[in-house]
Amino acid sequence: MRKMEMEKAREILRQHYEVGLSQREIAESVKVSLGTVSGVLAKARAAGISYPAQMSNKELGSILYPAKEKGGEGSYTEPDMEYVHREMQKKGVTLTLLWEEYKTEHPDGLMFTQFCERYRGFRKSNEVYMRKVYKAGERVMVDWAGETMMYTDETGQEHKVYLFVAALPASSYLYVEPFQEMGKRAWIDAHIHAFEYFGGTPRIIEPDNTKTAITKPDSYDPIVNRTYAEMARYYPALPGKYI
Repeated sequence: MRKMEMEKAREILRQHYEVGLSQREIAESVKVSLGTVSGVLAKARAAGISYPAQMSNKELGSILYPAKEKGGEGSYTEPDMEYVHREMQKKGVTLTLLWEEYKTEHPDGLMFTQFCERYRGFRKSNEVYMRKVYKAGERVMVDWAGETMMYTDETGQEHKVYLFVAALPASSYLYVEPFQEMGKRAWIDAHIHAFEYFGGTPRIIEPDNTKTAITKPDSYDPIVNRTYAEMARYYPALPGKYI
């Protein structure tokens, strides 16, 4: 883990001092939080170093993350789980990013698995859960999910990609497929491909209020897209190997 941290820290310093990128651009490039970038640069400035091209990872680590005297066994700074929980509500924020931010400030703090356990415990003690029991073959949950992604083709041109996700809640089995657009044709094709992959169709298709599926959202009587409704009627419930 320390080797991975040092490689990222080295790349942060290189992109800042040699390439001249902003902290936000560096965070996006290295795939770390903005707090991590800020912390590494602050520690480097305090130590009087820039881009350590000739410095080993061990030497860099001793400067950025010096060993601290512990006040006894298990002495470390606990993460602020209220802050972590608030940040987790923001788009694009993950526990990995928040843990990296925490470790930048507290190098002798919790490891990633312990950090995640603390967060699960915090959620369990601060939230009310309603357990839902799903029957196999009853329903599939579908939606366009996640952030828009990009890919580069053989000519070097970039294209946007949208992810369709179909989940079987009884088994937590997933089908995911990328599309270049979120139109009606892609939406219908995605369902057909999911049914083929599952080897059957559920009794209920449960979409979110995505515009591709729902013409008029309503808590009690939403109006479903006509083509989408026809597709649902065309495929009878036929449990397959994953449903």
